[in-house]
Amino acid sequence: MKVNSCKQLIQHTTTNSIEGREISRYNDPTAANVVTGTTVFSDIGASYVDFFGGRSTSYEKKMQEMYKRVTETLK
Repeated sequence: MKVNSCKQLIQHTTTNSIEGREISRYNDPTAANVVTGTTVFSDIGASYVDFFGGRSTSYEKKMQEMYKRVTETLK
């Protein structure tokens, strides 16, 4: 694949310079934090799941809730 110009290439980096390249744009970081709690019953159930194996549906539901809240925050 041959590229006609460097402007067609898109590079993303976390450093402030790229040797031999000109930085054309700086993007602001995008992040969101969400804090959620669980009940003692969820913790006890998850402990049993850890010991016997399987999936902790209570924690899965919490993770889905957190994901939904983060994506709504970032919109």
